[in-house]
Amino acid sequence: MASSFRSERLIYRAPEDTPQDKAFILALQSDRACVENATGYLVKPMSSADVDVFLRRFHDCLLGVLVCLPEPSSPLASKPIGYLKLQSASHPHHRDSTMSIHICREEQGKGYGSEAVKWGLEWGFLAAGMHRVTIECFSFNDGARRLYERLGFVVEGRKREAAWKNGGWHDKIEMGMLEREWRGKYLVDGS
Repeated sequence: MASSFRSERLIYRAPEDTPQDKAFILALQSDRACVENATGYLVKPMSSADVDVFLRRFHDCLLGVLVCLPEPSSPLASKPIGYLKLQSASHPHHRDSTMSIHICREEQGKGYGSEAVKWGLEWGFLAAGMHRVTIECFSFNDGARRLYERLGFVVEGRKREAAWKNGGWHDKIEMGMLEREWRGKYLVDGS
């Protein structure tokens, strides 16, 4: 349920101003190859001040959560494996949001990204009342595009040669999902 900050295997929590959460963000953002797939900005080494700015932006968005695995040894403890963000549009009356997700390399390919995106969509449509959610990927990231399409996102546009990555130009693919499409795909009775 969107009112719960859990899904089948994952816990979603706000990042804290702790050495552990800061170290996790720094490690995640220091995996250059992984970050190149997920972000449009120029990837460079992150400092502790950059981590502080990153965390402040997390708190300023509609939803910013760490995606965590529960620790078997303690029911209250969790291990971060990524993050999920829903950013509000500049004009909130449109009820439009942009989603971004980043799962650390060691935990990719296990279905955690799909599970977190589904949870984020449910939260966005049911708890936050969004009308549409968009997500972007680069043309070289076929895995992300296929995943988003499988989850129900529809390609809405393509910005040609919009990103300079690893010595070449790449397109940015924008995908979207409307609330009614989400309801038709994920809610049994469509309500």
